[in-house]
Amino acid sequence: MISHFRAPLILITIVVTSTLAFAQAQDATFTDAAGRFSIPIPANWTNRSTESIAHFTNADATADIYASVVEAEDVQTGIQAALETFFGSFDASPVQTSDAPLPDGTVWTQNIYALPDGSLVAAVGRLEEGWTHVIAIRASQAALIAATPTLNTIVLGHRTGAMAGTAPERPAYIVPEAFTEQAITIDNGDWSLPATLALPLGEGPFPAVVIVHGSGPIDRDGTLAQMKPYRDIAQGLASRGIAVLRYDKRTYAYQERMLEAMPADFTIDDEYTDDALAAVAALRALDAIDPERIFVAAHSQGGTLGPRIAASDPALAGLILLAAGARPFDVIVQDQVDYITSLDPAAAGGLAGLLALAEALQAIRAGAEPAEALGNDQQVAYWTSLLDYDPLATAAELRLPVLVLQGERDYQATMEDFALWQSALADHEDAVFISYPTLNHTFTAVGDLDRLAIPADYLLPGFVDVTLIDDIAAWIAAH
Repeated sequence: MISHFRAPLILITIVVTSTLAFAQAQDATFTDAAGRFSIPIPANWTNRSTESIAHFTNADATADIYASVVEAEDVQTGIQAALETFFGSFDASPVQTSDAPLPDGTVWTQNIYALPDGSLVAAVGRLEEGWTHVIAIRASQAALIAATPTLNTIVLGHRTGAMAGTAPERPAYIVPEAFTEQAITIDNGDWSLPATLALPLGEGPFPAVVIVHGSGPIDRDGTLAQMKPYRDIAQGLASRGIAVLRYDKRTYAYQERMLEAMPADFTIDDEYTDDALAAVAALRALDAIDPERIFVAAHSQGGTLGPRIAASDPALAGLILLAAGARPFDVIVQDQVDYITSLDPAAAGGLAGLLALAEALQAIRAGAEPAEALGNDQQVAYWTSLLDYDPLATAAELRLPVLVLQGERDYQATMEDFALWQSALADHEDAVFISYPTLNHTFTAVGDLDRLAIPADYLLPGFVDVTLIDDIAAWIAAH
């Protein structure tokens, strides 16, 4: 919830240990001819792989990702040999070397190289039974930043030996024979967004849901490592007769464009409200959809903006808040940073920028000039618009049905936020509140009920809990 669209420069270690970036979707799996390793093939990347070397190029050919396995006695020798295989020759020395531990206990060695042509190479390798597995990316700095979530998905999805090519099955509550999925485009002027409509089979018109993302550059599936919570929700509801539209967030679909030239007037409405309303409008234009039964389901920081979205479209049938933050953004950031560093003090360095942002926003709320507090940051308009918005007061004025759902093991949006929504909507005639004792921020189960979720939980395979799917479907049926 606390990541924004300015992702950290490719330090895979930071992304893996703190899970502050959402990863990119994948369509299939590459397995080398000898069956020694497999990795996810990222969606919308061109697959140029051979039998033994995986090679993917992004849509505008500004980044290339490679993976292979070489015989070597030590990991650095293996990385060097693989880079020479990928690039023909490679004589650069790493400017940074570090370890990147994963939740499954494996540890990758990470090297960063700065090449004479201005491009960067990031390579990770690990030794297993005399073989070094290597994954590398070559790109400009801007392209590399944009591709970091994709690279992390590939690293986290890497499998060796007997595990090569395996992937988690879909949850039992998804019935592929009950719905179809079709690609559509949400037209919103200069920011047209690719989307997927999960449409039940049978005779419509159907009730429908638009899923609104949390913070950060997130794809339509809400991909986080090996989890895809928005896809789970969409397909789970479609299996129950409810159409669902999910779309790539603007800060994901246009990430490189924004990194190169962030609009100075970019606000929370640009990031959330406008695109969500455009998605609702796209649904209303479809004959298969009941225009009077369109709901918005907004997650995490998107849930914070949920009341603003609903207030902007009184014709909506209802609002679903999923792990929605209710406290000031800087308070939430501060609490998350404190929690993560209490688990791992070494994470403090990677979170320093977020902590500085929280302190700047606290100063603005205390009366400081925004430009001064943010160091004349180009995002003054964005942070000012967020601080000026009161989600609880906006929610209190809503008259449409509201469903508030919260995982009790969530450390990002917490039970404190849940209680604030309950208080703000106490006089609402049709507000329902449900919390789940075992679920976290993505509404997947936490195995250890003696603690809150931890960042590493989100890096393991998992599905949205069926209880959440059933509760949403039942609530929609009642409205």
